[in-house]
Amino acid sequence: MGGAPKSFDVWFVTANTVYKGVPYQVAADWVQQGRLAATDHVRPSGTELWVAVRDYPLLADYLPKVLTLPTVAVSSVESSSSSAQEQQAATQGHQAASSSGLPLSSDRLPGEGMTPRDVDELFEHAPAPLFHRSDDDEEVDMVPLIDISMVLLVFFIMIRAAGALAPVDVPEMRYAGSLATDPEAITIVIDKYNEEQVYYAVRHGKAAPKPSHDLLHTPEAALRALDEILATVSRPPEVRVACHKDLPYERIVELQPELEARHKKNMINSFVATVVEAPRE
Repeated sequence: MGGAPKSFDVWFVTANTVYKGVPYQVAADWVQQGRLAATDHVRPSGTELWVAVRDYPLLADYLPKVLTLPTVAVSSVESSSSSAQEQQAATQGHQAASSSGLPLSSDRLPGEGMTPRDVDELFEHAPAPLFHRSDDDEEVDMVPLIDISMVLLVFFIMIRAAGALAPVDVPEMRYAGSLATDPEAITIVIDKYNEEQVYYAVRHGKAAPKPSHDLLHTPEAALRALDEILATVSRPPEVRVACHKDLPYERIVELQPELEARHKKNMINSFVATVVEAPRE
């Protein structure tokens, strides 16, 4: 017979119930547990012929083994007087054997002459079935756990990479100095002139902007004021764009290309843009 079929149709004869597509290992467990009796019938899935479990070799090995002990014939006692006589005769025989110096055998049992070793052999385990469950069936499948770990790893890497992005490409610092303490830092202020208009002001360091650099109405005028200040500095300074918080961020974006061009020409060290409360000084 070839390999064991993958599944069976199981017919519980007593309950007159049929289960289809039962895996082979499950059917074997049912037989070993006694749920599937020897008189019940099975057939490989997709076939027509029903076979009793006891006649199917791949499952018959799992049937519980019934150990049959040999019976000891005991003659019926017809009367209490004859039983008493036999007991008395046996006692006399033991006494005679003791007096003659012959050892008494405790290994012999009455009736059939069986020894304790013979009795122990009757309770030996039945032969193991031909098919055993594999230890691999109880192992945890680690593949889904590894997949989830990889997904989480990629997720956190992407989150970290996205957090490192900035709206402004900040170059490496070549001239050390803090914006708050650097006297050469230049600030371009974008503030509200009224409800409909804005103005630009360019100042050098912490000093107030010059009159010609204050209340400028166009970004072009602010850039010209920036160039005038850059012509007077000894080294490329930092540039800060401070926009009023109520103004749209596009006011900063329109200055960004011009600032990047001056940075590539090494006219400014770096620039940073913030949207803050920027009161006029």
